[in-house]
Amino acid sequence: MDSSHPIAVLLREWLELTRSESHAIQFGRWNEVAQIQKSKSTLQKPLISAIEQWKAGNPSEAATNPFHVEVSRLLELEARTSELLAVRKREVREKILLLEQALYDLRRNVPARAAASQVA
Repeated sequence: MDSSHPIAVLLREWLELTRSESHAIQFGRWNEVAQIQKSKSTLQKPLISAIEQWKAGNPSEAATNPFHVEVSRLLELEARTSELLAVRKREVREKILLLEQALYDLRRNVPARAAASQVA
């Protein structure tokens, strides 16, 4: 097992978290999304530390960027997840606006109906 193994393990873990995050966003499981984002935040420090240690111990190998494929795949998935999140947020905002408009309409019509029923 080489010294880059911890980095590969952490990158795979991040990838799985991002996949789970995307799935949770698709189904509107916002508590799950928050927990996954917290897990990713917690994973960030050990990943950065592992990369720094590996670079210090392998300066010539570090220049070849051996994690390029994994990082590129991860960045692509993160970008798609971010786009999905933006779409879902927009959908939620639109639903909120529709509900607020419906509530406004109901409140506006209730006094008119109440007055009409008292007259009849």
